[in-house]
Amino acid sequence: MENNQQLVSANDVNATITPEMLEASANLKKLTAAINLSPEYIELVKQGESFRGIFWGFTEITVNDQVTGEQRTIAAAAFLVDKAIRINAGVALVGECKKSGINKGTPVEVTFKEKKGNLKIYSLTLLA
Repeated sequence: MENNQQLVSANDVNATITPEMLEASANLKKLTAAINLSPEYIELVKQGESFRGIFWGFTEITVNDQVTGEQRTIAAAAFLVDKAIRINAGVALVGECKKSGINKGTPVEVTFKEKKGNLKIYSLTLLA
């Protein structure tokens, strides 16, 4: 090949396999798990409960509408907590994260402050 960067093209997955990838694939048994990339839901139940994490950005989850029973997509905030991606789709928390303008990679503490009706109110604290 011309520049030896592309060894095989795998069109069905829209990816290029490089010599480095082939070498890495032969050594997978030597590696240890670093992070679970399948998000898990994190919920704070009691007032005053909190967690610390790295803000990971926004994603979407599919939920069943409690009124209509139909599925709908809602925004969720994602955090890296103890080597796992954790998400929370609370309207107030997602709103706080958006309003604050925090960047991906920012360390924060999320605290469940109070409940107003069905709405959980959270505080978002920047960690330094």
